[in-house]
Formats: sequence, C-alpha cells, structure tokens
Amino acid sequence: MKKVLTIVAVASAMALVVGTGSAVNAAEKTLKLELVSKGETHQFWQAVKKGAEEQAKKMNATIHFQGPANETMIDKQLEMLDGAIALKPDAIGYAALGTTESVSHLKAAKAAGIPVYMFDTAASCEGGVPKLGVSSDCALGVAYTNSTAAGSLAADKLAALIGGKGKVLVVGHSQTNQTGIDRRDGFVNRIKAKYKNITLLPVQYSEGGDALKAQEIVSAALVANKDLKGIYGTNEGVSIGAGQAFKAAKLSKGKVKLIGFDSGKQQMANIKSGLQSGAITQSPMGIGAKTVEALVNYVRNKTVPKNLIDTGFYYYDKKNIAEPKIAGNLYE
Repeated sequence: MKKVLTIVAVASAMALVVGTGSAVNAAEKTLKLELVSKGETHQFWQAVKKGAEEQAKKMNATIHFQGPANETMIDKQLEMLDGAIALKPDAIGYAALGTTESVSHLKAAKAAGIPVYMFDTAASCEGGVPKLGVSSDCALGVAYTNSTAAGSLAADKLAALIGGKGKVLVVGHSQTNQTGIDRRDGFVNRIKAKYKNITLLPVQYSEGGDALKAQEIVSAALVANKDLKGIYGTNEGVSIGAGQAFKAAKLSKGKVKLIGFDSGKQQMANIKSGLQSGAITQSPMGIGAKTVEALVNYVRNKTVPKNLIDTGFYYYDKKNIAEPKIAGNLYE
C-alpha cells in the first residue's frame, strides 16, 4: 500500500510540474524585442518609444529602441537592423528609411526565424502591403498612418485658410522614405485636382527635417515671393523651422498660413500663439503600442496580426488642441 501511495505521490508531483511548469514558462518568459526606428531625436520617435515601452511592460516583454541621429542615414539604420538580427531577439519592429534598401535585410531576419512587424513606414516589399503576412519573406505587416490621406487633409485645411487661391510652398522632410513621399504627394495631388486657383511653388526639402535648413528655405521663399499665402511642412522639424523663419521676418501672425505635421512642444506653442495655423497629428504612442502588441501576440500565441494596422490621424489647431481625442495624441 505504501508503494502504491508513493507512486501516486510521485506521479502527482510530476503532473504538477509538467502541468504548471510549461504554462508558467509560456506565460512568464520575458520576450526580448528590438525596435529599429527611423530616428531618435524628434519627439515623435520618443513618443513611439514610450508607447512601445508601456505596451511591452503590460505584456511581459522588454524593448531595445534605437534609430540613427538623422532620418537621411539609411546606411547607419541598416547597420542597426543587422545588429538587431545578430542578437537573435524574439521579434523585431522596423520603420523603413528608404524604400527598397532594407528588403534583403528583412529577408535575412525571416531566414533566421525572427518575425518582423514594420511600423510608421513599410519597406517596398514585393507585392506591397497586401502581400505582407506569414507567407511574406519581408514582414508580417505594418502599423502606420495613412500619410497620403493625411496629406490630402492638410491640403484641404490650408486651401480653406487661404480662400482657395494664391501661392503655396511645400517643404518636405524626405525624398526617399515612403512616409515623406506620401505626405508630399497626398498634399500636392489634392491641390492640383481640387484647387485650380492655387499655385504650387517647386517642392523643396529639408532633408531629415532639419529645422535650420527649413528656416533657410522658408526665409528665402518669403523674400522671393512677397505674395506667398501658405506653407505646408511635412514633419515636426520642418514646421518648427518655418515658424522660426516667420519670427525672423517679423511677419504678423497669420499673414502666411502654415500647416505642419506631428506635434512637439515648440510646434504646439506656435499653434497656440497663432504663429502656426494648425497641424496633422498621428498617434505615435499608438504606433509603438500596436507594433509591440502584434509581435508579442504572434510570438506567444501565433496570433497572426493584420497586415495593415491604420493607427489614424487628426487635424488640430488652437480651437481644438485641448479636446481629449486630440490631446491624447499630442506629445511634448
């Protein structure tokens, strides 16, 4: 009888170890994620990082977030991506600088068995976003803002502010990454299609969104075009630089309308003061959170994420900047 009880006890103990140990290991293992961003210096990327960190904490994961000093540094970013792959993390989040340069690197991650979910901007993989997923050798998908639609909204808002006529200058932050291209094209194409009395000056670029370069561009444009009515800046740095040019030229507030992109302390202050007319905000914390959520759920539960998660955008100005749905998507 004693022998039987001993066998039962041992069997029960083994069942407990197997039954609870495997569940605990599956649930409690802290996942390690590498997030390679397009940059780190702008407050936008810090907000993405914050959203990712907060979501990771909720899901028992850790993230290492990095990006180059400037959003023109594609080679440096690819070095970071290769370094992330070499660390063999549980998963990688990646925001593409350039369009095709990273595709071979993403394929290397897939070959190494590391799932990738892109954020903010997708690389131009074969077949595009519709072909992303578990069968893709590029990535599972992308969490992003529909930048073309956002650019179109900016065009409508600026056109309304200037009465649908006059000269407008677009200052872009990138000619090479898809986000910059889409924000520019969404605006330009909407103006050309809908507002025949608006004259678009040649697009100029403050590569990487350098505020000082943007200030130089806008200052020169103000001198050369005394009848300039509006400016559209495609990211935070460009918008801040344009505001600095307005101040240097001692323009009366509102004389030249300025629509920007993203938020940040200085840009928000300029909108509140009337120096800048308004801006489009994304949901940067949402982008970070959704990327982490997609990766962790896939690694832990094999839950296949959507190949496209649209994280949304809003137009804000000094009238609605304090509204909850706007304020929740702004960052300083």
